[in-house]
Amino acid sequence: MGIDETLDRINKMRDNMVSTLTELCRIPAIGPTNGGEGEVKKAAFVQNLIKDLGLKVERFDAPDKRLPGGKRPNLVARVGKGPRLWFLCHMDIVPPGEAKGWRCDPFDPKVFDGRLYGRGTEDNGQALVSVLSAYQALLKSKTKPGRALGFAFVSDEETGSTFGAKHLLTQDLFEPKDVFVVPDWGMAEGDEVEIAEKSVLWLKITVTGKQGHASTPNEAVNAHRAGAFLTTAIDANLPGKFRATDPLFRPWNSTFEPTKHEPNVPNVNTIPGEDVFYFDCRVLPVYKTKEVVAAVQALADQTAQTFGVKVVLEATNQESSPPTATDAPIVRELLEVLRRVRNLRAKPVGIGGGTVAGPLREEGFPCVVWSTTDETGHTVNEYAKVDNLVADAKVFAALMAGPA
Repeated sequence: MGIDETLDRINKMRDNMVSTLTELCRIPAIGPTNGGEGEVKKAAFVQNLIKDLGLKVERFDAPDKRLPGGKRPNLVARVGKGPRLWFLCHMDIVPPGEAKGWRCDPFDPKVFDGRLYGRGTEDNGQALVSVLSAYQALLKSKTKPGRALGFAFVSDEETGSTFGAKHLLTQDLFEPKDVFVVPDWGMAEGDEVEIAEKSVLWLKITVTGKQGHASTPNEAVNAHRAGAFLTTAIDANLPGKFRATDPLFRPWNSTFEPTKHEPNVPNVNTIPGEDVFYFDCRVLPVYKTKEVVAAVQALADQTAQTFGVKVVLEATNQESSPPTATDAPIVRELLEVLRRVRNLRAKPVGIGGGTVAGPLREEGFPCVVWSTTDETGHTVNEYAKVDNLVADAKVFAALMAGPA
């Protein structure tokens, strides 16, 4: 008995894994920020899955007064002693969007063409089921884990991780030599391992003028015109000012995208007195987000003077976490497992999106973010490929078993 037997057992568990993921995703787990009731019901289901593996479940619930029960659950199970390899998945999901666009009820998942459709199937149910199935296959093949393991299933990943991973970091749970696998990002071929992230900067810009009738523009101050000018100025100036590139990342450069625009006036013949719009900026680690904010503020001041408006800039920023070194043992081990189990010559990369690995890296923990996905997680018709569910479980099982 050994890893080959374990991998073979995972093949035979295919239907059971699909069934488990289907049941898991029938339970909504939308956080209160997005209008949901939280993760308590889904956590109860996951807790039973963990107990069925003979593991003791520890609860590290975070208080959240916005919910009737007043808490956000975080589940932990530990195996063995010593420096631990952790697998960290999240239980919460994003809202399903408009139901009419789905191939099925988003909370009654169905398989079409080898894909299980439903909200939360790929993000992050696929990872959760693959991780637990990998450990189950080890047990059935009587293969002992080659190291101490940890499993953490957290809340609140979709809205900042304050009640999830960040809460766990305050609980004296992790040891200095622990390392993490976070299966919450991936590419279709599974041949990229995320080790670094850009800073995330969200800008809300409010331009205030004077509302008036469109027939008498001299008596109004058009906030929309000033806002449009400022939007164009930011879009034109920032890429040139912050032009550094880094081949570790895709795309290689910092990005500055105008995104949300709030409604202003309901009718065509009114000049708006307020214009509110947003930018999503993904900034390479070579720059500090405060440099970007300063550059936008200078453009805002220029716009205010030119158009006679008031401009208020609000920034929500998250500085990039330290990257995990390309030669860190967990990076080298995952690359070797991917070669051995999946015949993939994978490479380390950086990404523009923030993941739950960020807070862990801030505390000095080496993290790899990896899974195999089509990146459908926040879309209508989210799906998890059944082949990916099985193939990822094999990789996780090999990591649990330790170096060959």
